Amino acid sequence: MEYMPIMDAQSKEPLYQQLYKQLSKRIASGEIRSGTKMPSIRQLMKASGVGKNTIEAAYQQLLAEGYIVSRERSGFFAAEIERWSEPLDQDEEIALYSSILKKKKGEHLTCRYNFHGSVIDTKSFPYAAWRSCMLEALDIYPEDFSFYGDDQGEWELREELSTYLRRARTLICRPEQIIIGTGLQQALSFLCLLLADRHRVVAIEEPGYADARIVFSHHGYEVVPIPLAEEGLSIEALEKSKATVVYTTPAHQFPYGMVMPVGQRQQLLQWAKRKNGIIIENDYDGEFRYNVHPTPSLQGMDRDGCVVYIGNFSKAFSPALRLDYTVLPRQLLGRYLEAFQAYPSPVSRHLQRSMQLFMHKGYWEKHVRKMRTVYHRKHDALLRAIQTYMPREVRVLGQSAGLHILLEVDTSRTEKELIDLARAADVRVYPSGHNWANDPTNARPRIIVGFGGVEEQDIAVGIGRLAEAWFSL
Repeated sequence: MEYMPIMDAQSKEPLYQQLYKQLSKRIASGEIRSGTKMPSIRQLMKASGVGKNTIEAAYQQLLAEGYIVSRERSGFFAAEIERWSEPLDQDEEIALYSSILKKKKGEHLTCRYNFHGSVIDTKSFPYAAWRSCMLEALDIYPEDFSFYGDDQGEWELREELSTYLRRARTLICRPEQIIIGTGLQQALSFLCLLLADRHRVVAIEEPGYADARIVFSHHGYEVVPIPLAEEGLSIEALEKSKATVVYTTPAHQFPYGMVMPVGQRQQLLQWAKRKNGIIIENDYDGEFRYNVHPTPSLQGMDRDGCVVYIGNFSKAFSPALRLDYTVLPRQLLGRYLEAFQAYPSPVSRHLQRSMQLFMHKGYWEKHVRKMRTVYHRKHDALLRAIQTYMPREVRVLGQSAGLHILLEVDTSRTEKELIDLARAADVRVYPSGHNWANDPTNARPRIIVGFGGVEEQDIAVGIGRLAEAWFSL
């Protein structure tokens, strides 16, 4: 067999690895047919110019991985293995995917004035305390590396969470009711499985969080958009729908930002009781209120066990952790324990232990108190800047909670045109239109403006640039 391997002396790969790859590829593709006698070590030394040890190492790896077989006193032979098929020409399709991925990546490019609604203030992040908790978790719980852990999440973390939620968010819950997860989409996917035998129609706020609508649709649910009233989800429209499940953000409606009052929350709970329905309460940034009194959670007001509560550590701590929690009512907890024990916790035990220690040592509530002050200052600075630079051209919606506001812009331009003009001025603001299931007719563009990740001293400058980009012509 003629064979002249091409060895690249400049490559960072060892020579034996280069030789192994060339031979394994030729065997797997059928170029070297099964049963063919492989060149002897001496022949390969002469053909390739590499040493005996290199060739022996390559042959040993081929032998270990089943590409060749050894026959006593006869040498090595190509093994019978499953052949590789020729790759299809997918260049055009891959190029299309690449353009989509580049566009998606570009949506979150950093810039000087980035008013993203989900970016946090990283300069206020408690790096030292978090690092110490992560290191301590490694020292205290070395046995965690030998077992998967509790399916619902580490018991000690759930204890810390239940204590915090009862005190800070008025929840009625025990550790047994809490499931630790990796984000809203994962939590909703699990709930879709849990509810599927009794519920197939789900209501969602219109407009409402687009990703939630997508998750329900992917699981085969009929999704019914329910319009917003002045103070949140329209209970009247919900009553007229076929829905028996409703997804809502009462503490800070997304994206409009209103806070559902207690009276309307009571009506929603009464609806669930009459319908034997389920309310999914997403309290995604419930820690932050500005110039308004705290409103009790729906779950804390629930006396009939019909509210599923979802919270997270993203807005108050870091979205990079992908750490959230679901509190199940008693009627769903029993079903979960009976039928859903095949779903282990997707969150690493080390991350859970670190957060447990962070909460146990008092760092969590200290950090939340600090961030309330930081974000309140930024919130007020944003409103002052809007009043200064474009008092007549925009209307502010949802200015009492969370890490974003909504700007309704008095203009003939489209949402996309406004965002493109802002980008040209090195300012990033974000669309809200995709959160509608049905396009609103004759509606003015509404732009999401977050303030969590913007430096306080940059807010006024960024809004000034935005006003100039939108209204200077």
